[in-house]
Amino acid sequence: MAFTSSNEARTHWAELLDNVRSEAVHINRRGRTVAVLVDPDFYERAVEALEDAEDLAAARAAREDNEPLISHEELRRELGLDP
Repeated sequence: MAFTSSNEARTHWAELLDNVRSEAVHINRRGRTVAVLVDPDFYERAVEALEDAEDLAAARAAREDNEPLISHEELRRELGLDP
C-alpha cells in the first residue's frame, strides 16, 4: 500500500496511475485518507465479492424465514405457468 498527500497526487498523477497496477494508493488530506486508487480488475473483483456476500446473506435470511413452504407445482400454478 502506498500513501500520498492530495497535493502530491496532483503533482504526480500519471506516476500514481502507473503504480496502481501493483498496489493500492491511499490519498490523504490533512492526515486522513480521502480516496484510494486501485487497479480496475481489483475493483471489479471486490464489487463482485460484495454482491456475492449480499446474495448469500439474503439466501440465509430467506431460509430462516418462517413462511410456509409450497411445492414447485403449486408455485407454477400460482404464477400461471401450468394450464
